[in-house]
Amino acid sequence: MSARRSDPYRADRFSVSCEALPALGFTEVRGLSVNVTVATETRSARGEATNDNPPVAASMASTTPEQRETDSPRLELRRGVTDDQALWTWVRDWLAGEVTPQDVRVCLLDGRGTPVTGWVCRDAIPVQWIGPTLVADRDAVAMETLELAHRGVDRVTDLETCCDEAASD
Repeated sequence: MSARRSDPYRADRFSVSCEALPALGFTEVRGLSVNVTVATETRSARGEATNDNPPVAASMASTTPEQRETDSPRLELRRGVTDDQALWTWVRDWLAGEVTPQDVRVCLLDGRGTPVTGWVCRDAIPVQWIGPTLVADRDAVAMETLELAHRGVDRVTDLETCCDEAASD
């Protein structure tokens, strides 16, 4: 009996959705990652607490979940500049206190546009908008980036609730 072959999905078919934003097409998403830090505490010869940083492989097996902390980098959403000012408006509204943190969903699509897996960045807030780099002697698309801080990334198993029909690229 042979195992079912599972080819990797292409990285160029995805959708991004968030209640605060209309369906927008993004050309790039960065920052879907989780970093794990192991906090270990030892005692010095005088009984004082010290923090050592042994190699992760050596220390991970002997730590408890309470000693493992996670964080995630900012989520970066990039797209070509258009007349649509939704990203800028979200930043402005956040600064004015008119927007609450939002879950941002990133959904990977197969070749037919069907959701195959996804991630949700919990309680995202805009922390930086980066406008285009303008260079007169280069033929390129003007790009804007919205950076979002969030409370962590979760892998999604319920694709119907996570990956709605937002814009895809």
